[in-house]
Amino acid sequence: MMLNLYLHGIDSKIIALAIEEDACLTELKSLIHEKTSISSEDMRVFYLSKELTNMEGNERELRLSDYNIPNEGNLVVVLRLQPGPYKTDFTRESWSVKDKDVVTPEKLEIIPFKKLLDPDVELSSEPDMITFEDHPDAQRARMPCGHAIGAESLTEYCRSALSSGKLEFRCPHMNPKPCDELWEFSIIKTCAALTTEEQREFETKLSINYLSNFIGMQQCSNCQSYCARVNEKTVRTLCPVCTMKSNSAVEFCWSCRRTWQTSKTTDCGNLNCPSEDPKKKILRECNEKDISGVKCPSIRACPKCGLMIEHTEGCKQMQCTCQQKFCFLCLQMANNQGSYVCGTNYNKCERAPAQVEIP
Repeated sequence: MMLNLYLHGIDSKIIALAIEEDACLTELKSLIHEKTSISSEDMRVFYLSKELTNMEGNERELRLSDYNIPNEGNLVVVLRLQPGPYKTDFTRESWSVKDKDVVTPEKLEIIPFKKLLDPDVELSSEPDMITFEDHPDAQRARMPCGHAIGAESLTEYCRSALSSGKLEFRCPHMNPKPCDELWEFSIIKTCAALTTEEQREFETKLSINYLSNFIGMQQCSNCQSYCARVNEKTVRTLCPVCTMKSNSAVEFCWSCRRTWQTSKTTDCGNLNCPSEDPKKKILRECNEKDISGVKCPSIRACPKCGLMIEHTEGCKQMQCTCQQKFCFLCLQMANNQGSYVCGTNYNKCERAPAQVEIP
């Protein structure tokens, strides 16, 4: 049987896929590579809260059918980000997503005003457990736990659960204790009479909730592709999608999600980045004071060893514990003879701005 699937997580696009239900993960990743040029090594594929893998414990090769992925199911791709810096290979394939493979919201079906349950759904005459609707002509599904709920009520209940970050659906019935029985997504899909659009919304949101909580997923600040680091200590990361589209390395900081500005691997160069060296913030935001008649930052870093030094009293001439002499105003270091090159201790000299780099 041929499955028509929707792929999410790449360049803010929904990409249509057609593949046999007994295909293995290698075949699926090859198809994604064909559609996007992203290498199979750079991607992880998820359905709901499960990562699709080639093998299970007994080394049996898994197929898409093993994951109960339905026709018009929704998969999420997470890009694997390697640590930087990078030497980009410009011989790699270029970005290749074609317009004919992209599904736009306008092409999705509109949610009907009144839902009708499939004839195979067992109905209940009990009141809706959420709205207490009990009209005899209103359709209410009997859930596996025996409690009744209408399709519209079930849809909104599940949407609310997903919005609060839930990874599963449980019965909310109270009489007097909570039922709390787990409802499988296949049951939700049928008893809520989910439309194609609602199925897409719920499946992708379930995956995103799982990825955000357990995989540490973020989105590229440029293309919004879903990403996760190979090494959790990596701060400097490269987006393979943006790199392919621009044919040059597009790197961003994992901590602040802004463009990487430096040649370093741990300091992105962006102000107020969560991973910024706290000493830099101190140097940038410290109070100013009058030194030898010149307004100057009250804290400097030794220009030789980087030790933080606060000026409390006295002249502009300093000697660090590393024995380096320097001027607190202009930051010039003493010459080889140990003489200050900017004049005597109380002479005015040109003030150096707040330091942005620490030795």
